[in-house]
Amino acid sequence: MHATEDCSRLHLPTTPVELTSAFYASGTLLEGAIVKATITKRVELPISHLWFLEVEYAAGSSPELPRHVLLKWPVEGSAAPERGGPELVFYRELAPALPSPPIVRCLATAPPANEVQWLILEDLRSSHTNPAWPDRPGDKEVHEAVAVLARFHAHWWEAPTLGSTVGTLHTEASLRTMVYDIRANLPGLVDHLGADLPVADRLELEKVFNSSLRPWLRLVDPRALTVTHGDAHTWNFIYPRSGEGMPYIIDWQLWHLDVGARDLAFMIALHWDRSVRQKLELSLLHRYHEELLGAGVSNYSFDDLLLDYRRCVVRNLTFPIIFWSRGFGRESWRYRLDCALAAYRDFDGAELL
Repeated sequence: MHATEDCSRLHLPTTPVELTSAFYASGTLLEGAIVKATITKRVELPISHLWFLEVEYAAGSSPELPRHVLLKWPVEGSAAPERGGPELVFYRELAPALPSPPIVRCLATAPPANEVQWLILEDLRSSHTNPAWPDRPGDKEVHEAVAVLARFHAHWWEAPTLGSTVGTLHTEASLRTMVYDIRANLPGLVDHLGADLPVADRLELEKVFNSSLRPWLRLVDPRALTVTHGDAHTWNFIYPRSGEGMPYIIDWQLWHLDVGARDLAFMIALHWDRSVRQKLELSLLHRYHEELLGAGVSNYSFDDLLLDYRRCVVRNLTFPIIFWSRGFGRESWRYRLDCALAAYRDFDGAELL
């Protein structure tokens, strides 16, 4: 199917008239119009289409807007949560209250009733980048990523809007149902791995998922709850090419209410082997806590953070099971299973069950 047919069938704004209308509807463009739009690159990722466009504005258009933009929408039939809806909710309802950086500027979103939930973001490729998976960013970049996460978490920390106008609070019943649904896939994963899964690892996994689930039930307590990214690996940050300045956080499909340590444990303990993790882990946790304090969070000690981090290390054991159950390739979950188990043992996760 040609690009023009895609645009027509999916109601994607790619012409000057359509883009102008979308920008006005979102309140981004107040005067003037887009007079030229060129698609310069098309990328298809596992869950998202990305089209990069160069646009020109009529003289006198206001305010001054980016000339390079990104049109993003979910791949049909992919694992994109709710057909991309949560990310649009984030950019429509949460992002306007946050600075850019670390949030990429959103210029327009599809109407809520639109079948395809597209959004248009500023294209920052000329000034920001990130290493290709599986390469890790430098230590400086990782510390800056943790710092912006802390400032983001601090904005929503124990906010009275959590669970009312922002996100959904957990209940014991919802948490147990979620974990039990994941646990149901554990025997299949064990059978799939066979002799490749050491007996000691199998026994640890069975112990965790047959426990009272205390690390998950922590979320019934509203203390230190905030909005979390939900997929905060280091490739969901883009870093200044100059080496100076704040990174941006991208891809908000999985945002939800949780403890901030959930994003840290996902980034560090699920994706890095023991040697890298132990080299950076404590300094990153201290940097995160220092940024929380600097942003005005005063009721959360470093010991509180460390305990929540340990709980989230236990919770990381769900992810390899989820990835396997959804048919993801072995490269997406086998290494993470080893990382998660190593961190679980290092932090004596069994003590928290």
